[in-house]
Amino acid sequence: MTELPSYPKEAAEREATASPQAWELASWGSRVAAYLLDSLLLFVPLAILGAIILIVDPGDTGLVWVLVGFAYPATLLLPFVYFSYFHGGGRGQTYGKRALKIRVIDPQGGPIGYGRAFGRYAITFLFALFFVPVLLDYLWPLWDSQNQALHDKVVGSLVVRA
Repeated sequence: MTELPSYPKEAAEREATASPQAWELASWGSRVAAYLLDSLLLFVPLAILGAIILIVDPGDTGLVWVLVGFAYPATLLLPFVYFSYFHGGGRGQTYGKRALKIRVIDPQGGPIGYGRAFGRYAITFLFALFFVPVLLDYLWPLWDSQNQALHDKVVGSLVVRA
């Protein structure tokens, strides 16, 4: 009989060394508060855009639908750009994370880069299409030894105190 591959053992060793004690992991509460601040920050420009649409043409005319046609994709693209840009940059902080003094890093302590930051938000977006996956994703840090959400595990990122 052949032996099983050693991959599970190697994966366990990698995970055990992925979070050196030099970094204090961010708490679940600080992560939630930072996300709420970021959501508020993203909501304000979209609310202003909606108000402008109503002010420009309060009636039910074609102009409103043209403006809505431009606004709707913006509501989907703006968070992708925001989270990818700020999480992928050298600081690894959005404005909400900066206010709560936390940041996103890779296991070696460096920035995760724009590609992984995009993937991190894309996974969150896909989970948000369904109730149970997004609920599990946001609650996962409560019982995870490295306080990682599922989207952090997929891209190999950590959220730590800055």
